[in-house]
Amino acid sequence: MSPVTNQTSVVYDQSQRKRNKKKPSSPQPPSQSSVEKWRSEKQQQIYSTNIIQSLRELRISSAAKPSSSPSPRGRGGVAVRDAAYRSLAVTARGRTLWSRAILSKAVKLKFRKQNRSRDSITTRNVNNWLRKKRATVMRLKGKGLPAVERNVKLLSRLIPGCQKQPLPVVLEETTDYIVAMEMQIRALNALISAVAPPPPPPPETGHDGDETHMLG
Repeated sequence: MSPVTNQTSVVYDQSQRKRNKKKPSSPQPPSQSSVEKWRSEKQQQIYSTNIIQSLRELRISSAAKPSSSPSPRGRGGVAVRDAAYRSLAVTARGRTLWSRAILSKAVKLKFRKQNRSRDSITTRNVNNWLRKKRATVMRLKGKGLPAVERNVKLLSRLIPGCQKQPLPVVLEETTDYIVAMEMQIRALNALISAVAPPPPPPPETGHDGDETHMLG
């Protein structure tokens, strides 16, 4: 092989390697891989472990509270609900906007509880009034928007962490959030079935089909 031919072959091989490096790989779309991950048995087991641990910690913290200050009605159900959502966000490992928003909200709520002052009731009332006022203004502004844009804004409010995101991001986050919630429902139903007491046995019947009664 002549030197010219050898040099040409080397240049061709180098350019071919560069093209192969630059060629983008074709990974699975994030939304589809996310759907498959949340529907896998492994992901459901991870979430079940996280929610059991969260409920155990919640039970320990509730038992440590003094009995002289009972919690308000319904606070226990809200605490269980929050624990379920936090466990779902932990299972997602903060890789999505909605999971990071849930974890961030949990940290803020914990910080507020630790720094709650005596005038917290007044502050809460003022904040609620400002929130209602802001919601009314946003509702009036939203009436002039097209129907599609209004629906997108509504959807972005329903998904945590998506209020200021563009439509493609909102749709991707919505897909991931929905399949994650479906997995959460399956896992919770499985846990409830595991801890639920067995159903009572059916009543015994006689030969004629009537129920038998014990004679005193």
